[in-house]
Amino acid sequence: MKPEHVTPKNFDLTGVLFNNNDFSVAYGYWEDTAWRVGLRWNGDGADVGYPKLFGNPVWFILEPALAVSFVAGLLGQPGADRKQILQALQVL
Repeated sequence: MKPEHVTPKNFDLTGVLFNNNDFSVAYGYWEDTAWRVGLRWNGDGADVGYPKLFGNPVWFILEPALAVSFVAGLLGQPGADRKQILQALQVL
C-alpha cells in the first residue's frame, strides 16, 4: 500500500519523508494537536501493511522527543525526499 493512501482520521498526512516501497516515514498533524512523525511497513497487494487497526492501515507515531534527530538521520538515505524532510524539520 502506498503511504500516501494511509490517511486515518487522527493523522492528517502532510508529506512522505522516506519510502523504499517496503517501509515509509511521513509527517503530519496528529489528532488536531501537534506535528508528529509516523512510520509503517507498507505491505503488498491485498496486505495493507503494518500497523493496522481492524484491518485498516494506520501509522505508528514516533515519540516526539526522538522526531527531529530521527528525521534528520533520513537525509541522504536512498528513498528519502530531501525537500519534504527539510520542511518537516521546520515544524517539528
